[in-house]
Amino acid sequence: MTGTPSNIPVAFIGAGNRARKYISCLPECAHVRYLVDPEPLRLQIAADICGVPEGNCFSSAAEFYSARRDVAAVIVAAPDRLHVPLAIPAVERGWHVLLEKPVAPCEEDYISLMDAAARTGAHVGVCLEMRFHPFFRRIKQIYDSGVLGRVSEIDHTEHIGPDRMAHTFVRGLWSRTEDSGPIFLSKCSHDADFLLWLTGEDVLTVSSSGRIAKFLPDPTAPAFCIDCNRTDCPYSAVRLYKVRGEWTSGFDVPPGGSLSEVIDAELRGGRYGRCVYHCNNDVYDTQDVDAVLTGGITLHMHLEGTSMMEGRSTVIRGSAGTLESDGSRIRVVNTAGECVLDEDYSALAALPLHAGADQALLEDFFGSVAAGRVPASSLESAFAGHKLCWLAK
Repeated sequence: MTGTPSNIPVAFIGAGNRARKYISCLPECAHVRYLVDPEPLRLQIAADICGVPEGNCFSSAAEFYSARRDVAAVIVAAPDRLHVPLAIPAVERGWHVLLEKPVAPCEEDYISLMDAAARTGAHVGVCLEMRFHPFFRRIKQIYDSGVLGRVSEIDHTEHIGPDRMAHTFVRGLWSRTEDSGPIFLSKCSHDADFLLWLTGEDVLTVSSSGRIAKFLPDPTAPAFCIDCNRTDCPYSAVRLYKVRGEWTSGFDVPPGGSLSEVIDAELRGGRYGRCVYHCNNDVYDTQDVDAVLTGGITLHMHLEGTSMMEGRSTVIRGSAGTLESDGSRIRVVNTAGECVLDEDYSALAALPLHAGADQALLEDFFGSVAAGRVPASSLESAFAGHKLCWLAK
């Protein structure tokens, strides 16, 4: 490894919104030395934030990998289908890698990365924040305590919410399977990983059904929200970006320009100004996935992108009690109908960076780099959750 435990040189491949969030919560031991992104504006914005000199900024991964670099770890925050091709050259050099999820679109690619890492001894971590989120860690603690008895069934719903659904999976870069992957892999790899990490089991069988229930072409609607007279549409790009000023952190502002100007340009003709019924999207907005695990537990997972709700809800049924959670509260009721636990996490749910989970994940990864250990959200441990998603499609 290049560097010392207190001075770990890092390269970011991908310098967009997600990368900038990770940059904002890097531990003190990690220092950004190189940046890679094909978009000059994104590269410049990230370089200004990190203080990375122009000579250490690259427009292509090939150029970055073409020479010997002073690097100990690489964070890959590029489009989903590029994760493995961008990570393998790093692990072949013995550099440790932290990958955004999902790792790979198929089992073959995933295993190719595991094999490459095994050959060189490089550690690969996966950005699975739910393992580090205090709310979901508390559910894990309760589960492991045995208070629920023998668990037989888990119901879990991912309510994507109108803003995220419209911005990411209808208008955005994850709206088409050929560009990113199936929505269950893109969005619910977190959830699948959490449930298999929670139970400590693997998948035996999976069945799945999905469809586009709401976001279908509507020839009666105008192509862009700015030309629409409807005032009650929950998916209005004008209201989301211009009036409310939300979901704009991924909009790159050029030097001398303003965010307001960028938003106006998007609304007039950009991909994020489009009506949600004119987006050429093909990923599901509703999906049900049932799985049987190796220990006999039955999972019922539901992806819901058409309602106004946002967040995750989980019901865990055991021989001694039932746990219910809705993202802000955890309750356990025993078989006699008595509430034995009721905890309110509503204040925690509002905290930024996934209630500190992003920072905890980065601290664990760089702690593993410094100590030479396997990260808590390792590539090997994340395989089972990805397998469930691949089988669900």
